[in-house]
Amino acid sequence: MITSIIIILLLTCIFAFFEERLGKSKWYIYIGLGLLLIFLTGFRPLGMDNDAEAYEQYFLHYDTPVYEKVVEYSFRLASKWLYHIFGDVHSIFLLYAFLGISIKFAALKKLTPLVFLALVIYMGNYFILHEFTQIRAGVASSIMLLAIKPLGDGRRWHALILMLIAIFFHYSSLLMIPLLLLTNRDMTKQQRLIWALLVPAGYVAYIMQVSITALPIPYIGDKLEIYQDLKEQGFLDEINVFNLVFLVHIIIYLYLLYMYDLIKGHNLYFPIMIKMMGLSVFSFVALSSLPVLAFRVSELYGIVEIILFTNIYYTVKPAWVSRCIVMFIGITMFCINVFYNELLQII
Repeated sequence: MITSIIIILLLTCIFAFFEERLGKSKWYIYIGLGLLLIFLTGFRPLGMDNDAEAYEQYFLHYDTPVYEKVVEYSFRLASKWLYHIFGDVHSIFLLYAFLGISIKFAALKKLTPLVFLALVIYMGNYFILHEFTQIRAGVASSIMLLAIKPLGDGRRWHALILMLIAIFFHYSSLLMIPLLLLTNRDMTKQQRLIWALLVPAGYVAYIMQVSITALPIPYIGDKLEIYQDLKEQGFLDEINVFNLVFLVHIIIYLYLLYMYDLIKGHNLYFPIMIKMMGLSVFSFVALSSLPVLAFRVSELYGIVEIILFTNIYYTVKPAWVSRCIVMFIGITMFCINVFYNELLQII
């Protein structure tokens, strides 16, 4: 299985090198890669990832009352239908793979002409996480990516509808709602500096151990208290906010802000995307006292990294060097995710 994914990743790198020369066949290849990823994800063996067996239990026991508090209605409803038709958990895997991957592919096509470079970043940083482990959040994040265009165009009602659909798939998508306050207006140098200051602001919040567990929000407040209790009991790992991978993310964020004027000419929605990445970086550090929440918020807002990391291409010459840099980032993240998820034994 992992061998097949590596082959697809390497093929995507090759297509990324010759993207401008592919002509009309580019989109046939693009769709073909999407179908391959959907097939591989939907029919993956149980036990390949950490959550597959849990999803199987949700699927087989969709009507268990206790799951009503932890599993979204959309997943339980889909499980009910598919269980009676197929009786196999791979049917729900295939459905969520189709939704998560196809929506992401549609969004990438709208947001960047460099779709194959973007796919390298997606496969490196989010594919395993969203399409294998967090399939419900994966669909929600796909919809978040799709909402960027209407949000950037000022069509907030359109964006809100997409966000509400995302909430139907994963409750954490409630965190998308504050993004309606963001605009895609051009950023002055002073504004860019303010957004750069989110990095030290996050570390200040981390040092001060700011707590948000008492938020008076139904469901969210209860979940935060559960996370806090689990952490105190030693069931949740601590976050190292100084780990090398995250520090590289910070460097890339600051670099993209520095290259703002150059990138803005190539990415119409760069202002709103860089703000979302800033919030992603800030939340990871500031909320690190609650690891699950920190990862959820950071990953949700950080979905824009698929496009933003690709935008590094516009900042380096010659073009083949910039392509190599973006591919190196994607492949490195892929290797880290494979090792972290212990997927090497799944050949």
